Amino acid sequence: MPALLSIVIPVHGVEEFLPRCLDSVLAAGAARPGEIEVVAVDDLSPDGCGAILDEYAARDPRLRVLHLTENQGLGGARTAALPQLTGEFVWFVDSDDWLPEGALAAVLAELRTEQAASVPLDVLVTGFNHVYPDGSTEPNPWRHLLAGSPLESATGSTLRAHPALLRTVLSVWNKVFRRAYLAGLEVAFGRGYYEDISVTYPALMAAGRLRYLDTACYNYRRNRTGAITATASAKHADAFAQYDAIFGFLDRRPELADLRTLAFERTVKQALTVYDSPGLVPEELRRDFFGRITAHFAAHRPAEYRFPGGVAGVQYRLAARGSRRGYDELRRAGKLLRGR
Repeated sequence: MPALLSIVIPVHGVEEFLPRCLDSVLAAGAARPGEIEVVAVDDLSPDGCGAILDEYAARDPRLRVLHLTENQGLGGARTAALPQLTGEFVWFVDSDDWLPEGALAAVLAELRTEQAASVPLDVLVTGFNHVYPDGSTEPNPWRHLLAGSPLESATGSTLRAHPALLRTVLSVWNKVFRRAYLAGLEVAFGRGYYEDISVTYPALMAAGRLRYLDTACYNYRRNRTGAITATASAKHADAFAQYDAIFGFLDRRPELADLRTLAFERTVKQALTVYDSPGLVPEELRRDFFGRITAHFAAHRPAEYRFPGGVAGVQYRLAARGSRRGYDELRRAGKLLRGR
């Protein structure tokens, strides 16, 4: 019998964190018999993760393990799991994170209700917590954009009706997808960093019905050693391939043309945030990265696009023209003024 929810866990080099993740998704009493299946993908992990997964699977038949013979990265590992799933819905959980107590039960309760809905739910967006290395936590910093919105109602909404959703975190881990809807989008996880945005942008833009669950259903580790948000790497430029995939999707879906500007502004903001964040783009690669932002403007700027006002508008114009020196000087001047 098909499960209600499939949980996919890509695994690589996280033996320190993996047991907590598995314990949280396999928590006793959270699901009714047959409601969940868990597919963990050992992405040729160099540590003891494969053995940990096999040990858990031997004890719990809800867990199946795929052992890959070549490292595929987060996107490839998730993709490898998809043909193995039977669930009506799918949730992608990262193996260094974990679900808070009661989170799985809360999500399953929502999905049970959705089984009787006349209009199918395409994506359920959940609340979450940031958890820092010192153990401190931060509630979802974008909650104010979602709580009390039409997305929280029983009928749900769309991105077109509530565009503020695209200003929130666009990672895959706080989104539960209807599996048939996801497959029908014909999108794919990318390679390298930011691999999930080539899925989340299309899924949110095309959804006929979205809902938000205002409950912290995910604990996301921030600033851990090795996390991409805390690592200097040339791989931050992988984002531009994901942007190309997003706009390729929009090219195939002309009925979503009115969302193109919204997606463009969000991708530009993300790219500039990465460029501006200390310690992410290596110094010797910053010129090239800025040039990629300029190329992104040239390739994907909508015909009707208008620059925002104020300082942001000046920054965007400088980025569009490729004026890296002017952009950097403007940012330095802004920092000096704020520091007075």
